Amino acid sequence: MEFKKVLEQRRSVNFFDTDRKVDEALLKKIYDVAKLCPSSFDLQPWKIILVTGAENKKKLKEAALNQPKVDEASAMFILLADTRGFEEVDAIFDDMVSKGYQKEEAREGVKGFARMLYDNSFGCRGFALRNASLSAMSFMLAAKDFGVDTHTMDGFEQDKVKKAFNIPERYEVAMLIAVGYHDKTKALLPRLNRKEFNEVFVREGF
Repeated sequence: MEFKKVLEQRRSVNFFDTDRKVDEALLKKIYDVAKLCPSSFDLQPWKIILVTGAENKKKLKEAALNQPKVDEASAMFILLADTRGFEEVDAIFDDMVSKGYQKEEAREGVKGFARMLYDNSFGCRGFALRNASLSAMSFMLAAKDFGVDTHTMDGFEQDKVKKAFNIPERYEVAMLIAVGYHDKTKALLPRLNRKEFNEVFVREGF
């Protein structure tokens, strides 16, 4: 699909067709496109818990303000932001060296720079959430290109989600994403107005 059409047709779908499922093979195809998104140092500091089973959906729904789309969506993603992701810089640095981005002697300097930027409580959390958000948007756009609908969900209780799914302390729940197919018997309302260029861009500072 033309990229402009993907952007225009992607909507936050509130009503999912419970009779249509997104199989794992299709999710993998979507992921293989979405994984091309950028991330700081290319560390890709995120994990996704894939929730499709009825019992786990029930647990997630209870932690997500009992929103119906948790039940209705074919799959739910719990997008986790890894606050210690920068510790994995060695693995990506090997790739950097093999592809000519860096020389081996720069390894310790790159590791030190990553730690300097992110190794504090605010930096770690900000690092993780910024990067995870990039992956989320990429996945939603890729999904739409494959004809799959999504809805991001901020309405959840972080502690309840982490407890229900035994999520390690290093991870923040960035958001939930409902994944499936729009229930065409329920019409989407018109898209809300978007701010114009001059409402968003500030020339040369405030």
